[in-house]
Amino acid sequence: MKVLALLIIVFLTIRCSQKKSSVDTQHLEYAFLNKDSLVNPNIQGIWKSIGSGYLLEARHDSLLLYSYTKNFCYKEKNNYLEGLLNSESQFRRHGDTISLFLTDYDSKTESLQASRNYILIDTLPASCMTFTEMQQMGAEKQLALYLETMEENYAFTQERQVDWDSIRTHYSNQVSSTTTNEELFQLLGEIATLTEDHHTKVIAQDGRALQFQTVPTAQIVIDSFNNQSRITDLNDFFTSFFAKNYQHISDTLLAGNSHKVLNDKIEWGTLNSTIGYIHIHSFTGFGQGVPRKQQIDSVNFHMEKAIRTLQEKKAIIVDVSFNFGGYDASALTVASFFTDEPIHAFTSQVYQDGKFYNESEIYVQPAKNIAFTKPVYLVTTDISRSAAEGFAMMMDALPNVTLVGTNTLGILSGMLGKSISTFYTTSSNQRLLDPNGKFYEAIGVKPDLPINVFNRPDVFEAHMQTIREVMNIIEQDIKTQP
Repeated sequence: MKVLALLIIVFLTIRCSQKKSSVDTQHLEYAFLNKDSLVNPNIQGIWKSIGSGYLLEARHDSLLLYSYTKNFCYKEKNNYLEGLLNSESQFRRHGDTISLFLTDYDSKTESLQASRNYILIDTLPASCMTFTEMQQMGAEKQLALYLETMEENYAFTQERQVDWDSIRTHYSNQVSSTTTNEELFQLLGEIATLTEDHHTKVIAQDGRALQFQTVPTAQIVIDSFNNQSRITDLNDFFTSFFAKNYQHISDTLLAGNSHKVLNDKIEWGTLNSTIGYIHIHSFTGFGQGVPRKQQIDSVNFHMEKAIRTLQEKKAIIVDVSFNFGGYDASALTVASFFTDEPIHAFTSQVYQDGKFYNESEIYVQPAKNIAFTKPVYLVTTDISRSAAEGFAMMMDALPNVTLVGTNTLGILSGMLGKSISTFYTTSSNQRLLDPNGKFYEAIGVKPDLPINVFNRPDVFEAHMQTIREVMNIIEQDIKTQP
């Protein structure tokens, strides 16, 4: 009888295990059922992120986000992520794992973003704190939480030469029960700055952000400022630097006949009878208060119009010299107009506790109606950052594209957001591997044809001179073509 009972228990255990892992969604499903605003039963439960240090509690009526490290667990307050989770997120489930997609792009939901992957677990840790309890821990524990969060989730400790043990020893002696919130803010900001990573920040409730800010071009502009006396304020000089370079694009290079679209984030036109030009000022901000899907639809519409107009050109210069980034979905949409077949751009990975985990294979999918597959020259600088660098990787994967200019800034990772004390913190925990397994964090994407864009006698004329230099290169290449 004991043997029989044991066999029954084993049988039931196997059956339960099979039942637990039997859910397999063939298609993407929305996390919420529109008919009654309840959470889809296929995602209900407790989920642990594969990388990134998140826990997801999918209740019957809401999705709640938690953060955890080896010694801490607490309710997150991430309005951006929880907003997407509870509004437009979709998922694909395979047994006890899900691939989560935060933004709804209709049929392009999977192709325009990396997935966030989770595995089903039984329950939240018993020690998990509320958001308020985390904020009330005191400066010593909050510093310990920040350091633990960074050490477990920051992906580029080696590349940025960060010594967490030394940092912990140094800064742990600077906090006590009497440390004020402002003092803690300054300390965490100092630690963030030590990474020399522009995506690693500490942000106060009043919007102040502490982060590393230096870039090589900024120093060139500062040196130029110091060698003149007409403009006496450095900020005014930087403003003039950008304004004058933008003016040269519109009034001189494009001779006043440019097309500015999408809140002036994209400008295009004709440089001469053989060369077209598209300046991508940003990969975000295409419309105030406009949903992201609608912005992507608008990017697709205006890019199609530009490519149709420039279709007879022998080459196009695409320029991200002044692009501070935005969304990969925007970059993929622009890149789609320069290929007529799917091209593997990179593999997205996330980091946690010493390991990298694959998220998604990202492909540049061809645009639906038209493509420009003749030579394309992408101009980059160290101002080009974040999604602009991902775009450089996308374009570099295309056989008809040549990168010219200088290395991009080297902050390709997305920003992992974590609440610490009353602050919001971000850090780099994503790695983008090209098809050869190389990544460009900290060093930037390297051009095929190096050109010192801004290191010229006149920084106000430098970008225009560079574009003219690229035009000369194109004209020579055209002459040598059979």
